[in-house]
Amino acid sequence: MKQFPLWRPVTAALAAAAILAGCGGGGGDAPSPPPSSTFGASSSFEGMCSLADQKKFVRSYLDETYLWYGEIPSVNAAAFNNIPDYFEALLVTTPDVNGLPKDRFSAILPSSQASLPQGLLKNHTDAVPVVKVVTSPAGRRTGYIQFNDHEEGSQDDLITAFRQMQDARVEDLVLDLRYNSGGFLYVAIAAASMVTGPASEGLVFEQLRYNDKRSAETASSFLTFSNRVQFAETQYPRDTLLPQLNLPRLYVLSSNQTCSSSESLVNSLRGINVEVILVGGTTCGKPYGFHRKENCGFAYFPIEFQGFNAKGFGDYTAGFKPTCAVNDNPATAAGSAADPLLTTALLHIDTGRCPAGTASQLLQSAAPQAASAGTMRPSWAGRLLRPER
Repeated sequence: MKQFPLWRPVTAALAAAAILAGCGGGGGDAPSPPPSSTFGASSSFEGMCSLADQKKFVRSYLDETYLWYGEIPSVNAAAFNNIPDYFEALLVTTPDVNGLPKDRFSAILPSSQASLPQGLLKNHTDAVPVVKVVTSPAGRRTGYIQFNDHEEGSQDDLITAFRQMQDARVEDLVLDLRYNSGGFLYVAIAAASMVTGPASEGLVFEQLRYNDKRSAETASSFLTFSNRVQFAETQYPRDTLLPQLNLPRLYVLSSNQTCSSSESLVNSLRGINVEVILVGGTTCGKPYGFHRKENCGFAYFPIEFQGFNAKGFGDYTAGFKPTCAVNDNPATAAGSAADPLLTTALLHIDTGRCPAGTASQLLQSAAPQAASAGTMRPSWAGRLLRPER
């Protein structure tokens, strides 16, 4: 796999610190942003739960942490009689270069509802329900992995799946992310690392860039490819050697539900010169992420950082467009012999071409299909660093 000399972290410890920052506010793991000089330090209002004090906390906290703090609209705090409405009024929703609201993802919700939902995958047995080897029409041995959620536990399932692919000596891999709306970044790092080979060791997977008040965090927030488990779940301990396929290209089945950490996986592989061929629909367009902050019964998830790959690219708010644009068929099982996305990928593997009409077809953004509605992850849970501890 040919690669350019790319960014590497100053130390591995800095990359580890970035992921271990986690999504849990107030837990001591996340770096503390500099206090707001304009609105007073948010810490001075934290835990003060009158409506007026909570408003002061919100305004100060956004001034400290929000990626677009300098563009927050001026609103009259007294006009709001509840915290969620005030928080949402402060978000930057002016059109971006694509005509979409700049912030479509920040969220606030009661703390009782904000624990990362387990069992989001109501229509599947687990995050990696289908793993198999298929043969292209020309006889090329190809792995297929359906990967539906970067949830806690999915890394272990992926390692087992990639071991199967390695043992089968697959020549290509189709990673089905059409229903994968994101989750934990550490899982995406492991998945991308298993697509690659030893040459990717230590290369930048993603740099997290915070607002200009948090330049020290930006400088230390490099996440890296690794040939070992960096953050263990239950089955495979830390430092377990990962099965690596050493592939020069990856096929990804995509849709408008392919979002956040799934897009990070695509972008970061392209950053180290792995060819990623998308088949299906345009992805959702979310290069952003956040930590979680608790105060007075609310969990806050304001956008705090944007992820950039090793080539410095992270501007994909319009989503990644597919190489072969193919309409999915919700009546057909994903990964089956009649799956239009998989059959298109297999054709492209053999010929390097899309079926007639699909290479230039523009798919309209559609609502989530009924068959996969149970897999949709709330926007606030789409791109987190690590589970809350």
